[in-house]
Amino acid sequence: MSLFSDLALQYIDGKWCPGAGSWDVIDLDPYTGEQLAAVTVATAAEVDAAYRAAERAQRLWAERSPYERRLVFERALRLVEEREEEITRAIVAELGGTRLKAAFEIALTKDVLRESVSYALRAEGRVLPSPTPGKENRVYRLPAGVVGVISSYNFPLFLAAKSVAPALALGNGVVLKPHSYSPVVGGTLLAWLLQDAGLPPGLLNVVVTDTAEIGDAFIEHPVPRVLSFTGSTEAGRHVAGVAARHFKRTVLEMSGNSAIVVLADADVDYAVDAAVFSRFAHQGQVCMAANRVLVDRAVLAEFAEKFVARAGALTVGDP
Repeated sequence: MSLFSDLALQYIDGKWCPGAGSWDVIDLDPYTGEQLAAVTVATAAEVDAAYRAAERAQRLWAERSPYERRLVFERALRLVEEREEEITRAIVAELGGTRLKAAFEIALTKDVLRESVSYALRAEGRVLPSPTPGKENRVYRLPAGVVGVISSYNFPLFLAAKSVAPALALGNGVVLKPHSYSPVVGGTLLAWLLQDAGLPPGLLNVVVTDTAEIGDAFIEHPVPRVLSFTGSTEAGRHVAGVAARHFKRTVLEMSGNSAIVVLADADVDYAVDAAVFSRFAHQGQVCMAANRVLVDRAVLAEFAEKFVARAGALTVGDP
């Protein structure tokens, strides 16, 4: 199959369908500028349909044995291994990532799927003492219900999978909204893998859309109990504020990061290598990117000279 032609759709209630919006998300190769796909955006009505489908499917899914649920993620892991070359090519094309970056992202995604196999069995209850003689209190860990996931574009397959897979393994339903820069790798590709792994229809829905079309409908919808967000601090602050007004729980991974600090006794060559790698790996589009380098004046001149030379020697071009 051609991932960018076959997966440039919405995935709602187990069905692949075009969006009903009036405009398209244009999926581009960031290096060549070539159009990979055009995805007609989902409307607020389709977001509603996705959440309602997840709500219906989740009730039966939560009742299934966790030993049965975990089989889906065992199969998904095998599918990623079997389709690794195809997924690698998609990451390189849609994200402008190198094959090395793609290998790293796929390895992280496989780790998430391995963890999700065990997550299905981690919902352990507790027996607690009671103030009433002859009685005991029991704590049961139940699925939250439906989880809304908003993922980012820099490591989109991994960033989507790390929220989607554990939530599903624990008996929840999910609606995923990938970033418009990575609608396939960050969204419909994951749906394709889990569908082929035997995930029942309706449990994972993918809506490719934008706030320009739906406003805050994805966040405000009454069905999701939990919202998982990965992205900028500004957008995360907005998600948290809207969610709080609707008494929803949030899990936020935002873009703040720390500085590299180079002290007077540093191994300057090593510090330069670390700073250049941190700043330029995947064009600086990673949460570990060093946006600031604080250098002791005693080694500033040496560090700056070597940093400039090292950065100037980097290879750039077609990933």
